[in-house]
Amino acid sequence: MDHSQNAGSKMNGYLSLALQTLIGAVIMYLVMFVMIDSLDSFYNNLNMLYMTLMMVAPMVVLMILAMKHMFASRSANLAIIVVSVAVFFGSFALIRSQTTIDDVAFLRSMIPHHSGAILMCREANLRDAEVKRLCGEIRNSQRREIEQMKVILARLN
Repeated sequence: MDHSQNAGSKMNGYLSLALQTLIGAVIMYLVMFVMIDSLDSFYNNLNMLYMTLMMVAPMVVLMILAMKHMFASRSANLAIIVVSVAVFFGSFALIRSQTTIDDVAFLRSMIPHHSGAILMCREANLRDAEVKRLCGEIRNSQRREIEQMKVILARLN
């Protein structure tokens, strides 16, 4: 057996994992914006990044555990799993505490959030008159607040 080829094969598994993780993270991040009402409500933001990391971290652990034959280095696997667990809980703590969210980061997170409420109200199959009225109020207030947040964001930037 040619050990140098085997070592390269092991490394290719880890390189593939890194590439798949990166591509998967970008896709997951962007998919979260499917809920916005319009593209002018697309703002990169830390909260979406933290949510992405919370989705990616367990995926990495699952891939390592489910495809052990591709990842033969026990020490590398353990390190990757430990880092993934730390990333998951670190992101969880950051999203729950909002420690890193300042005025600008808050606005950049809230605009897509409000935009999602507008989309849901516009597209939902509502029948109850009170719910329809409520949705109309939500759409109006969320639009007003988005415009206000954009003005504040422009001033702060």
